[in-house]
Amino acid sequence: MENNLKKQIRNNPWVDVPLADDVKRILKRQTVADTYYKRGDGQATKDLKHVEAQHRKWVNDIIDLSEFPYCYFTNGATDALHYWLLTEDREYQYYQGEYEYPMMIKPGHEINQLIDPDKVLYVSVPSACDGNFVELQDINCPVILDCTYVSSTNIQKINTPKNTEQVMFSFSKGFGLVGQRVGLVYTKEPHKTLHTLKELENWNYGGVRTIDLIMSNYTVDDMWNIHRAKQIKICNEYDFTPSDCYFLSTSIAPYYKRRRRTTSNDAARLCLTSLTKW
Repeated sequence: MENNLKKQIRNNPWVDVPLADDVKRILKRQTVADTYYKRGDGQATKDLKHVEAQHRKWVNDIIDLSEFPYCYFTNGATDALHYWLLTEDREYQYYQGEYEYPMMIKPGHEINQLIDPDKVLYVSVPSACDGNFVELQDINCPVILDCTYVSSTNIQKINTPKNTEQVMFSFSKGFGLVGQRVGLVYTKEPHKTLHTLKELENWNYGGVRTIDLIMSNYTVDDMWNIHRAKQIKICNEYDFTPSDCYFLSTSIAPYYKRRRRTTSNDAARLCLTSLTKW
């Protein structure tokens, strides 16, 4: 049985997010009719302003968003990536082992360490490469910062590069809201497309209410605190190294080498989601 599970982990290149019964119970408090609003009457804008103010405080111990005055609802970080790349006329770069989806939308330039100051840098923190926080130092190019894994880790500070243009958030990783498609993106300047949509109250009103519901019942590090012991237990059993993200781990064992995401690091990213009930 154990060998079958190890094989399953080795063969899985993706991150499967855990589903938690307590999150499901909380979601049952929301109905579609809660946000059956007339567009333009201001109710949706009131909800979004409330959620924005709440979210800024919710993540503040991890990342300071005070330099990003504009906030928009998106259908997850995936949607934020769409809106960025489909309106981006500059070349962009990304570290080896980074989240693959942006490259599926629009090809970029893979780098190891040397950053091109003339290209936009897409980077995730915590990193999609291994689920760990990374230090972003001496970055002088424009930056698109993907914070999708925030809400699935403990509290660690993210140092935001001075030229960061957008910061993206999702609620799918920490809370399993993959089908609800809820996220936020913050920008320093009005977004090329989302700003007009926001002026027209054109976004998912129910999604905003879902974010409110989650933040009203959980702190940004609650899921990590709740599930960290399970992660440690699994990692001890399989001789993995726990990642900062509670459902990920790494291993340098040759058996898992196909899950290594960079040529410069022997640590393979391994997803723990299928190994326990969360």
